[in-house]
Amino acid sequence: MMNIRWARSIPSLGTDGEAHDHVRTDLGARQGGSSMLRAIFAGFATVMLVVGANGQTVPLPSSVPSEDGPRSLLDAILGINAGIDQSGENERLDPDRPHLPEATTAVGTGRAILESGYTFTNKKGMAFQHSYPEALLRVGAVANWFEFRIGQNFLNEQQTIAGASPVVSGPQDLYLGVKVALAQQKGWLPAVAVIPQMTVPTGDRALTAGRVMPGVNVDFSWDILKDLFGIELLVANNDVLDDLGGVQHQFATGLTGVVQLSKDLELFAEWDAFYAKGGLDSARPQHYAVGGFVFFATPNLALDVRVGIGLNDRSNPYLAGAGFAVRF
Repeated sequence: MMNIRWARSIPSLGTDGEAHDHVRTDLGARQGGSSMLRAIFAGFATVMLVVGANGQTVPLPSSVPSEDGPRSLLDAILGINAGIDQSGENERLDPDRPHLPEATTAVGTGRAILESGYTFTNKKGMAFQHSYPEALLRVGAVANWFEFRIGQNFLNEQQTIAGASPVVSGPQDLYLGVKVALAQQKGWLPAVAVIPQMTVPTGDRALTAGRVMPGVNVDFSWDILKDLFGIELLVANNDVLDDLGGVQHQFATGLTGVVQLSKDLELFAEWDAFYAKGGLDSARPQHYAVGGFVFFATPNLALDVRVGIGLNDRSNPYLAGAGFAVRF
């Protein structure tokens, strides 16, 4: 998505530690921490509500998936009616998180996936950032190859200079988008999905862009060794808000290798790169190495953890996070 998991930092606090007039004090930090706990609690409460004791999601009245119909736009054009795999082998959900490349599949008509998580980022100096709940709701509609997407995130960032700890905390702009699964993998030709998307100016005045920020992500995936090893690639072009409050055009790539350690556990490692043009902040690229695990607790519930390090002096030193995805 338009990078909810790689949330931007607040506008500059200045070298003297004095923030803009909208920066909150230590009381704001306590309020931000309380908001974070409430958001995390609400996310896991959602999981408890929708996951039954038998490990299956509680069926919702509208959650009756279509078991036939093409799984990609190309299949629809060619009249290929692949449908949903009835063997059960590939019935587990396909979440967008925690990889930077999103899934090349849509959720399917009559289904929805809720994804959420938390990321801690050590920014340079004495600055720390908390990102939560990184909420993304994906709803299948119209066809098995099409989904609607809506996301919301909050940031809490604190920088300590000369004993002062100004804080910015609040919601970011609302994320809206759609995903179209263009093609399934055919031999060495990858599965492809495209995500037209935007953010709209609904966030806190310290964090909002104040305008619509459009963008598009294109995702590719290859199943190299079936049920053992795969490769994913993201190519993204988006307008983003930089650390100083300016608007940049960002070109981003993510290259991910995924190893299936068992039927329910996968290991991934990826290289993420961000290239910016324009704006007020430095346009130098940022590079990260990120790795982690995804555990599929049930076919409808995935849990993930990840850690990452910056690979150049423009990047943040390190980050760590965890999250989940649940299918209705």
